[in-house]
Amino acid sequence: MISKNAFIQFLIDEKALRFGDFTLKSGLKSPFFINLGDICSGSALKFVGQAFAQKIQADFGGADVLFGPPYKGISLSSAAAIAYTELYHQNVFTCYNRKEAKTHGEAGMFVGHTPQPGELIIVIDDVLTTGGTKVEAIELLEKTFDVTVSGVLVTVDRRTKGTDAGLGNYKLSALVTLPDIIEFLKEKNDANYKLMQAFWEG
Repeated sequence: MISKNAFIQFLIDEKALRFGDFTLKSGLKSPFFINLGDICSGSALKFVGQAFAQKIQADFGGADVLFGPPYKGISLSSAAAIAYTELYHQNVFTCYNRKEAKTHGEAGMFVGHTPQPGELIIVIDDVLTTGGTKVEAIELLEKTFDVTVSGVLVTVDRRTKGTDAGLGNYKLSALVTLPDIIEFLKEKNDANYKLMQAFWEG
């Protein structure tokens, strides 16, 4: 099982977790930035996929379909599906939606497996700050295919202290949270933990 500390160190080593002065999509100022787009090598994607697969098994008891919202969710869900099949010998399907419907070729808004009622479907994405984009993905899936999504799994739960995930009754799981990263940095005597602590506490 890949530990939280091992995954945080991996994010730092891959420069997917960086410190500085950033403005998030939400408009919030942040002393750190998490960019899973920097996870782009075969070995790095394999590691992320294994971490996801282990978390899927532990928190959801498995999965039939992994839905990856564009764009980062696409590669993450693909890596997770491959790793899950390798680790647990169960075939897992993937699908994703286009941001704009294709009008030629196979056409349509979705690519990959067509979700079916009764399948265990999990949304896989990079980070969660407010949950808004995740809700959009869930509603799109459920409305289009008449299915029920089991929950959302992200690499980092980036919410500040006391902030609601905004997912309603949908389950949220994360490989690591901000308090996990803060504790890791504190143990490493990395002064950045103070900046993250202040951000988390608001």
